[in-house]
Amino acid sequence: MSRFKRLFSRRSSRQNPVFQLIPDQPLTAGYFLLQVEPAVRHGLKELDTRNPRHAITELALISYFLGMGFDYPTAKAIVEAWESDDSLLAQGVLTAE
Repeated sequence: MSRFKRLFSRRSSRQNPVFQLIPDQPLTAGYFLLQVEPAVRHGLKELDTRNPRHAITELALISYFLGMGFDYPTAKAIVEAWESDDSLLAQGVLTAE
């Protein structure tokens, strides 16, 4: 099984949601900002070594996967695996730098 398929198969085997809502807990902007904080930190680190387009694309993709219900390590691993996908690089979807 390819690495990409293994990463996606982890999602379906998860027993618990990424976060649990507490009754009467307000879903504030601060709450959601805390959820994406690891991805933001990753994007800022990427800006030091990569071009801005690459860093922002990674940040957006990781955040998208977080919104889909993946945990941060899995979302990051999926996006990092795509960095070596020659077809995505050839299409200009991702940049190698």
